[in-house]
Amino acid sequence: MSHRPCPHASHTPTHPSAPAELPRRGFFAAASGALLAAVARPKAASAAGKTWVAVPLAKAPKLWSVGGSLMTRIRGKELLIVRDGQDSAHTFEGKCPHEQCDVNYAPDKQKIECPCHEALFDLSGKVLAGPVPRPLDTYQTIVDGDQILIRIPA
Repeated sequence: MSHRPCPHASHTPTHPSAPAELPRRGFFAAASGALLAAVARPKAASAAGKTWVAVPLAKAPKLWSVGGSLMTRIRGKELLIVRDGQDSAHTFEGKCPHEQCDVNYAPDKQKIECPCHEALFDLSGKVLAGPVPRPLDTYQTIVDGDQILIRIPA
């Protein structure tokens, strides 16, 4: 019995380990790596989705130490940033949901206060006291070296 060559000489069978599959595998490996990097590092995600905003600590001396807070405007929103630990911070809507008064952080109590009607919130935004109809809006916040990253939906 003789073996006849394939009439299509340029045709080579594809096999999962054949070199023709490597570029596609390389693409998926790179795409998976990029996705992991975006999930693991908000800075990488900021370039892609533009939802993370960096607040450089060099420009926010009130946030250098634990217990510090800063009221600032980012993307048209009044925000209260609270540094409650060396590696942790929280960001809240800067207006009370009751009558839109400015809220402030009381470091001695580790609570957020609204002076208008004595409303009080914890560091998760939950209402602790006062005539407030709902919790404070909160934003995911990460201390990342010399900056604080805040996730603000676009």
